[in-house]
Amino acid sequence: MCDGTTLTARELAERLAGELIGDPAATVRSVDTLEQAGEGSLSWVGSAKHAARLAESRASVALIPADCDAPGGRTVIRVADPDLAVCDVLGWLAPPIEHVAVGVHASAVVADDAVVEGASIGPHAYVGARAVIAAGAEIHAGVYIGSDARVGRDCVLWPNVVVRERCVLGERVIVHPNSTIGSDGFGYLQRGGTNRKIPQIGTVIVEDDVEIGANSAIDRARSGATRIGSGTKIDNSVQVGHNVQIASDCIIIANTAIGGSAVLGRNVMLSGCVGVRDHVKLGDGAQIAGGSAVLKNIPAGSVQRGSPTVELASFLRQHAALRKLPRWIEEMRAMKHRLAELERIVSSENSG
Repeated sequence: MCDGTTLTARELAERLAGELIGDPAATVRSVDTLEQAGEGSLSWVGSAKHAARLAESRASVALIPADCDAPGGRTVIRVADPDLAVCDVLGWLAPPIEHVAVGVHASAVVADDAVVEGASIGPHAYVGARAVIAAGAEIHAGVYIGSDARVGRDCVLWPNVVVRERCVLGERVIVHPNSTIGSDGFGYLQRGGTNRKIPQIGTVIVEDDVEIGANSAIDRARSGATRIGSGTKIDNSVQVGHNVQIASDCIIIANTAIGGSAVLGRNVMLSGCVGVRDHVKLGDGAQIAGGSAVLKNIPAGSVQRGSPTVELASFLRQHAALRKLPRWIEEMRAMKHRLAELERIVSSENSG
């Protein structure tokens, strides 16, 4: 995670507007966890309750919360939000990213009526008829952009991304390798024992500042548009079905599948391997724990878990009860045995 860039503790403190305690000349070349840090590493603790772990770390410099006591003999920088500050440092120390030169590579195929002025089109990319690629966009090797598609300013499409015909990407959208925007929605009618394909004639609209991980698929709408709201971040291997409506600033983690026409409000968070049934609605700020199945509407702000999902408090009570089930079964067997013995005694006395 290092390309030779080195920063001193003093430089970091100035950039982060933090309070430096210790050696201002201590140097940092990488960012590592407390356990993995060594000489030249910067590490961090997100809250004061973890500060004791710093004593065992070999990090040259550490970021700590502003309300945290500085350990003796260590070089630390107090900042308001260590987790956020680490993001800045990672950016400063990051190795250079491979960029595509502005212009059209000789091996790329660009339709005569496509607009690509000011964009970067990499090797073996394809840009279809009447497509518009805005200035500042980077189209890496092997990307396919269909006819009438639009890619906004400063978008980055990594190798082998597919943007099908008539789909629209806003500004600063990042799509990681092998993802597909605008594949056909999965729609069929069963008639006479056969599956009749329903034409999928809609499109996909991806708003500004969305990031889509590798190997994900955003299906085009049957009609109208599948929509991904601004600032939403989608992890790797996520399936978004046709006509899904995702509002702004959602987080969707790997291996999640969202059924057709589902609606997600603002700031919804879906953890890994969540399944969302078609046509359900999740209110603003809803959070769904990993491995859950959402089969009905979820109210705003609700935190749920399970398959099917229930409120987290209810899930925890059920889970706690489930752990007691073996003991309860044994107690029920013992009670059944005692009841049978009492019935035998009563029957014997009555018959006597």
